[in-house]
Amino acid sequence: MRRTIPILAAVMLTACGGADGNATAEAPSAPQFEMAAGAAPDAQLAHGERMARVLGCMGCHGDDLTGGPWIEEPALAVLFTSNLTRALPGYSDAQLEQALREGTRPDGSDLWEMPSSLFTQLSEADMAPLIAWLRTVPPAGEAHPRMVLGPAGRQMIDAGQVKPAAQHVREEREQGPPALDGSHDWARYMVRATCAECHGMNLQGGPPPAPGAAARPDLVIAGAYSRDEFRQLLRTGAATGGRQLALMAEVARGRYAHLTDREIDAIHAYLVARANRPQ
Repeated sequence: MRRTIPILAAVMLTACGGADGNATAEAPSAPQFEMAAGAAPDAQLAHGERMARVLGCMGCHGDDLTGGPWIEEPALAVLFTSNLTRALPGYSDAQLEQALREGTRPDGSDLWEMPSSLFTQLSEADMAPLIAWLRTVPPAGEAHPRMVLGPAGRQMIDAGQVKPAAQHVREEREQGPPALDGSHDWARYMVRATCAECHGMNLQGGPPPAPGAAARPDLVIAGAYSRDEFRQLLRTGAATGGRQLALMAEVARGRYAHLTDREIDAIHAYLVARANRPQ
C-alpha cells in the first residue's frame, strides 16, 4: 500500500490512490465498496482482489505480493515489504485481520509503514473478501528479513518523528473525514480508506513528503472538477488541462482505476459538498 508519508527521513517516499445528484442514492445499506456481479463465491473473490488493488496492497508488496526492498539507507533503516505469499500462511484469519486493522503481528511486534489506521473502520463486507482473496495467492519467492534500524532511524523513532502502525491506529482510530449529511456517508467511508492516506483524515493535506515532492493539497480543490474531469483524474492521474500529477498518476492508475463509476461519482459528490459547505 503506497503511503505518501515521510519514513525515517524525508529522503524516503512511500505510500499511498459538476456533482451528480444521484451519486449516493443507491449506496449500499451498510458501508462497503460496491460488490462485484456474479455467482456468490466468485463475486466475493473478485471483490477481494479489487479491494487489494484499491486499498494499495500491490503498491507496496508488488503485483505478485512477494514484496521487496523498500528502504535501503543503513544509517536510517533497511526495510523490506513483506512477502505476503510466504507470511500469510502462518497467520489465522483473525491474526491477519489484526495485522490489517491494528498494525501488529501475531507475536505483538509492530508493523512499520503499514497504513492500518485507514482500515480500522473497514466493514466486514470488505475485509472478509480481501482476506479470502489473499488466501488464494500461491506462495512464491523468498521471505524477507524484518527491519534493521540504523542510529539515525532510532533517534527519529525516539523523538516521535516516526511511529509504528499501531501508534497511528491509536491516534487515528476514531478520526475520519468530516461528516456531512447522511447521503454522503457511503463516500465518506470510501474516502477514509483511500484519499485519507495521502491527504490526511481531515482531507486538509500536508507538507511535501520528501525533498522535491509537491505538497499534499487540501481536497477542497476537488470542488473545481466536473464529474467527468474527476473521473479522468482518478482513472489516469491527469488533472484539469491534462496535467500529470506525478504520484497521483501512479496511484490513480494502480489503485483508483479499479473504482467503479458509481464509487467515483459518490466520492466526487462528497468532496464537492465538502468544498461548498459554509465555513
